[in-house]
Amino acid sequence: MYIRIYATHQDVKKKDLKNKKVVVIDTLRATSTIVTALAHGCRQIFPVSTTNEAKILSSSWSKEEVVLGGEYRGYRFAHFNYGNSPLEYEEEAIKGKNLFLVTTNGTVALQKTSEASEVLVASLLNGRAIADYISHIDPAQVILLCSGTQGHFCLEDTITAGKIIYHLSEKEGEIEGDEMAIAALQLYQLNKDQLLELMKLTDHGQRLIEQGYEQDLNFCLREDIYPIIPQLSLSRIRLLNRGENIGMEKKL
Repeated sequence: MYIRIYATHQDVKKKDLKNKKVVVIDTLRATSTIVTALAHGCRQIFPVSTTNEAKILSSSWSKEEVVLGGEYRGYRFAHFNYGNSPLEYEEEAIKGKNLFLVTTNGTVALQKTSEASEVLVASLLNGRAIADYISHIDPAQVILLCSGTQGHFCLEDTITAGKIIYHLSEKEGEIEGDEMAIAALQLYQLNKDQLLELMKLTDHGQRLIEQGYEQDLNFCLREDIYPIIPQLSLSRIRLLNRGENIGMEKKL
């Protein structure tokens, strides 16, 4: 197995992902929100680019079946039910609903994967489950697509990619990869016991704290509390083995 990492969604074109197995990562916070919403019973999630697109597409359902969520540069859109905080997507708010999600980076990255053969959604919250799944399907090449932050490298997405590689290496032995994959693995191994302290030093971590989302930062850096596999197919994200996985939060 060969692992390639793109540091930001702006580094990749749709054709680069054609017929590839792709894992999309936006740890702070879109993919953490997606994982949490699905674990709490969300029926399906539509990652969209604009608020207008979300409103138009969601009009096919009754208001009781729809949740509009999202943010731009951290702030919730006016007239949306929720923002991009995973802590907002509790079971009573999201169970059985169709979520239309707009974010600055994560949903944009997801929309670039239309030509991939399979697309999975990963965060620290479900990184080991993603690695377990990849190890069983045994693809020749896996692409880990980090969303980045407004076109720039971000530490948390690369560390999450490193976590996935770390768990793959536990199962498969030495994993081949590009230089970003080597760096990501090293970053995770060196920092896995001090993720919160490290993220508080980053621009993204500091911005979340300044915006009042320190609890989000704490939550998104928890590891493997949701052993689920979100899969993007036909423009919507659903769970694989959905009936078995909903609500399987570890008690820590």
